[in-house]
Amino acid sequence: MNKPPMIDLHEKYGDIVRVGPNILSFGNPEAIKDIYGVGKAWNKSGFYPVQAAVAKGQSVLTLFSSSDIPWHNALRKAINPSFNATASVGYEYLIDKTIDVFLEQWEARFIGKKGPEGVIDLADWMLYFSFDVIGELTYGSRHGFMESGWDSQGVIAYLQKFAVYGCIVGPWPFADKFLRHNPVLLWLERQGFYQGSTFSLVPFVAKRMRDRINYYSTKKDFETKEVEDLLDKFLKAKETHPKALTEREVLSLSLTMVLAGAETISITLTALFYYILKNPACYAKLQHELDTQLPARDPSSLKCDVEFTIAQKLPYMHACIQENFRMHPASSVLLERVVPPAGANIGGEQIPGGTVVGVSSWTAHRNKEVFGEDAKIFRPERWLEASEEQVRLMEKSMLHFGAGNHLCLGRNISAREIYKLVPSLLRTFKMELVNPEKDWTIITTLSVRQEDVKVRIERRT
Repeated sequence: MNKPPMIDLHEKYGDIVRVGPNILSFGNPEAIKDIYGVGKAWNKSGFYPVQAAVAKGQSVLTLFSSSDIPWHNALRKAINPSFNATASVGYEYLIDKTIDVFLEQWEARFIGKKGPEGVIDLADWMLYFSFDVIGELTYGSRHGFMESGWDSQGVIAYLQKFAVYGCIVGPWPFADKFLRHNPVLLWLERQGFYQGSTFSLVPFVAKRMRDRINYYSTKKDFETKEVEDLLDKFLKAKETHPKALTEREVLSLSLTMVLAGAETISITLTALFYYILKNPACYAKLQHELDTQLPARDPSSLKCDVEFTIAQKLPYMHACIQENFRMHPASSVLLERVVPPAGANIGGEQIPGGTVVGVSSWTAHRNKEVFGEDAKIFRPERWLEASEEQVRLMEKSMLHFGAGNHLCLGRNISAREIYKLVPSLLRTFKMELVNPEKDWTIITTLSVRQEDVKVRIERRT
C-alpha cells in the first residue's frame, strides 16, 4: 500500500466519514479550529490510554497517552521552557555531534562500494540517525545504531510492534483490558510473578535517569555540566515544580522523547529525500541554493558546519520542507476528541455530544481549495508563489505537529535536526535512487512509515 486508507475513504464518501461505531473523521481543514482551536479543552477518547507503556505492572502515561487534562497542562507548563526556541539553541551542539557521526559512517561504509554493499536503505538509516540524536538530546548518549549499522538493541523493532498494537486495539479500548493492560497480569507483575508487560525501553531510560540523579547527588548544583541535555532540564524542572513533576513524570517525559521524537523525524527525513530524488528539477534547484547561498566549506570536511539561523532562511529549502510536511505527515492517527454533552458545530455540521471526532491530516493536507488543484503532487513552488495570506491559510490547515493545547513540544528541536541534516548530507554526497521508477512501500500503523527506499551515494568534491 502506498498511501493511508483514510485518503481513499474521504475521496469516496466526502468530508465526513464514519470510521467506527461512534467515530467521525473530518477531512476538511476547516474542522481543525472547531475541534482543536483556542479555548477547546475537549476530552481525549479511550484510544489514548491504550498507547501507554507499562513498567513493573503500572501504566507509564505520557503527554500523548494521558487523558488527564489538569495533569497534562501542569506538566507542559513546567517543561515548556525546555523546548522553546531559545532553549533549542543549546541543543544544537548535540545535534551537530550526531550529524558528524552520520557523515563519517556513510563515508566509511558506502563510498566506493559496488553492488549490494553500496546500497543504502534510506528509511533504516534515517531511523538510526533519529534514534541516536534523540538519545544524545535526551540523556547525552547515543544508542549506537549508526556505529553498528543496525537495530542492535531491538528498540526500533519493538517500537514498531508497539505501534501495530496501538493501531489495532486503540479503537477498541475495552479489548486492551484483556490484553496489554490486563489488570490481573499487571497485579501479578507488581507482585513479581510475571514480567511480560514491561515496555522494553523503560528499564533502559530508567537506568539513565537514575545514573543522572546519582551524578547530581554528588554535586552542589546543576550548573556543573557544560552542555545540558533534556534530562538535565527535566530534573531542574522537578526541583522548581515539585507538584507537577516527580521522578515518575521525569521518566514519562524521557520516554516520550523516544516514543514521539525518533520515528516521526525519520519518517519526515525519509519522505523529504524521497520526494526530492523523485523530482530531479527540485533536487537540482535545492542543490544550487545550498551551493550558492550557504558559506563555502572545506570539501574534504565530514563535519556539520551548517548554522540553523542561516539554513532556515533559505527559501527553496524551506518550501521543500513545508511541502514535505504537507505531503507526508508522520502520524496516521485522528487525534481523537470527545464532543461535549451539549454537542458542537464542526465544519458546518451539528455533531451530537459524546461522538468521537478527529481531523485526518492526510486528507486535510490535500484539500484543493486550500492547496490548489495539484494538491496531490509534491510541488514546493506552491509555497513561494502563494500570497502571504494564502501561506498563512495553508499553515493553519496543517496538522503535522498537532494543534491547540497539544501542539508538539519538540517542534523547535525537530526543525533544527531537519534544517541541519538536509544541507549537511546534500553538500557532502550526491544521492540517487537505485530504482527511480519504483515507488516506495508505505506501512500504516500509528505512523505512516516507509520501506524500500534504496539509494546510492557519491562523494561530492
